[in-house]
Amino acid sequence: MAKAAIITSYLEHPVHIPSLLEPDDYIVCLDGGYDIALQQGVRPHLLLGDFDSMQAPLPEDPAIQVRRYPPEKDYTDLELAFRILDPEKTPEILVIGGLGGRLDQTLTNVQMLANYTAGPAEPGYRRITLMDGCNQCFAIKGDGAVSVCRIPRREHCYLSFLPLSDQCCGLTIRGAKYLLEDADILRGASHCVSNEFDGPQAEVTLGSGTLLVVVAQGNNSDLL
Repeated sequence: MAKAAIITSYLEHPVHIPSLLEPDDYIVCLDGGYDIALQQGVRPHLLLGDFDSMQAPLPEDPAIQVRRYPPEKDYTDLELAFRILDPEKTPEILVIGGLGGRLDQTLTNVQMLANYTAGPAEPGYRRITLMDGCNQCFAIKGDGAVSVCRIPRREHCYLSFLPLSDQCCGLTIRGAKYLLEDADILRGASHCVSNEFDGPQAEVTLGSGTLLVVVAQGNNSDLL
């Protein structure tokens, strides 16, 4: 099934966007994300935002839908996109950007993963990934049915696991340098930060709670 790809208006680390897309993906540009899309030869299906940071003129192509909002609105452009996209049609969302720059916006985007990610046993199942050229993160939810997530190895990258809920219970980590077995982790704990891959993939099992998974590229000196 096709995914929705959301291009935000800010990329702290360069990303070659065409390599992330499939022919049937539904592409959304948030405000200045349209400028980034044009620079990389990507044609969106939807433009969304108040367009205060977009340099290019609005397209005249009738195949590109435009949704314009006033600057004084109750939701960020990214949350508007999450609310508009139908999880039945696009259960997977890739957000290109959304990290770096203003700390308040980055933290809001990460926290929204807890609200808009649904576990496999929940109605409207949805997986959302935020990524740029250096970092990738997504949330997994344990909903009593036990969630299992497999993370393909990425070279020279760290793995970190951070509770977004008050507590994550039944956390098991395999395929990593530091293993964990059926542990309960409180929000704010740091002992699941800076793990490393120890095989072709890492496997995470979660019984309950909402867990943030971060795959972050490390500096050469970090990995010595």
